[in-house]
Amino acid sequence: MMVKRALVVDDSKSARFALKRMLKTLKLEVDTVESAADAISYLQDHLPDVIFMDHMMPGMDGFEAVKRIKDNPQTAIIPIMMYTSKGGDVYLSQARALGAVGIIRKTIAPVELQSSLQELGIIDEIPHETTLEVDAASENVTHLNGASAGDVKSAEVQKENTIEFYIKDLHRLIDDQTIELHRSMWLGIESASNEIFNRLNSDFEEKLEKLQAESQENKAAEFSLFNSRKLWLAFGLGLLLIISVALNIILISDSDDPKTQSVDDVIEQPLAIKEKLLSGGIKRTDTGTGTGTGTGTGTDTDTDTGTGTDYVVEEQSNQELQQKFIQWASNKIIEYPYDEVALNDKRLPNIEELINKAVEARFKGRIILQTHAGNFCLNIDQMGNYKLADNKLSIVNCEFIGNYIQPNDESTSHQSLSFVNFLSDSERLNQQGIAIEVQSMTRRIELSQYPKRIPQTTVDKWNQAAQLNNRITVMLEPDSVGL
Repeated sequence: MMVKRALVVDDSKSARFALKRMLKTLKLEVDTVESAADAISYLQDHLPDVIFMDHMMPGMDGFEAVKRIKDNPQTAIIPIMMYTSKGGDVYLSQARALGAVGIIRKTIAPVELQSSLQELGIIDEIPHETTLEVDAASENVTHLNGASAGDVKSAEVQKENTIEFYIKDLHRLIDDQTIELHRSMWLGIESASNEIFNRLNSDFEEKLEKLQAESQENKAAEFSLFNSRKLWLAFGLGLLLIISVALNIILISDSDDPKTQSVDDVIEQPLAIKEKLLSGGIKRTDTGTGTGTGTGTGTDTDTDTGTGTDYVVEEQSNQELQQKFIQWASNKIIEYPYDEVALNDKRLPNIEELINKAVEARFKGRIILQTHAGNFCLNIDQMGNYKLADNKLSIVNCEFIGNYIQPNDESTSHQSLSFVNFLSDSERLNQQGIAIEVQSMTRRIELSQYPKRIPQTTVDKWNQAAQLNNRITVMLEPDSVGL
């Protein structure tokens, strides 16, 4: 009789072992592969009598594999059983619609598996084999005609021994079955937990990709809005420049002798005209009369030093300083290590430099420090400390992916106590119109996209993206008056 062969397809090593062991007891030869892609390759050279297919697997899932096997005329006749922890009429209908003959759960008992294979005609009914051997002649001792009393008593003792042997054999079979059921139960639990983890991981990656897409759209919208604001600002400055030139022309045409204008009039004029008026000196004539014990008239002539022009020049210089500061500080990025909080003593020199430049430029408005934490691939060393994993390892071998120093996105977890004290001491800046604010950004939005969490991704590629996400971004909101 030809031995039947089964193929088990499952990414869980324990699940493959459990099913293979049960199939071996049913006198089947068993081959195992750990992915649907490996199963397709296996079927190019082998034609098993039955296939047991897991559902949730990395890459190609079980349903897709069933469809490809049934679409191939050479493998379409092979019966396929879905080997999964899923169940229900809806799932069974979906499996059969693709060509699977049925479902066996990963917690299946050996007796149920045997019954399923018998229904498919893969195996014949296997009789139970007992280890107890009873001499048939001894069972007929009590039926002998004319037996003596001693013979009858001996037959009864032998019968009692036979019953005792049956009971011992039954106990042993029950113990074996109990051990097998316990083993199957734990293997089933492990397999189900692996499947749940794979499903949750797949759902998480899908949601993460959607969030990344939404983040990119939001960034594009913000960039467009920022460009629009810059365009309007440039338009406004250009309009002011045109108005200033027009006023200059009108004032030049209406003025017969600029040297005789008063200092008050000079202050109201644009800078170019004031410099021209003051180049030859400005004379101001004041005539006054007084009434008291006597009367008098007098004429005073002096030369103005041009304080109005200095004021205008100073204002223009302040605006240039503010514009240079805004260009330097806007979207400034400060990176920090994986094992430190974003804002601590080591970042104070950067923040103090930022504040000093803002004060020198007479900047007025809000300085926003946006903190963002990266999710690093970490392993635990022998001392129980988190360390960056080996760059050559696969990302799936990480013991922890996250940021243990900053476990959440609360702004308080991104600041050290000394930095909080520093901000409280900088309240004096409010008197100069400068406010400092800390905003912690959610790490669900990726500033730099992470690679896919698949076995082919190495730790160095993942941690490079994590470091690009581990940073502080400076944002400025200047007051409209300061512009």
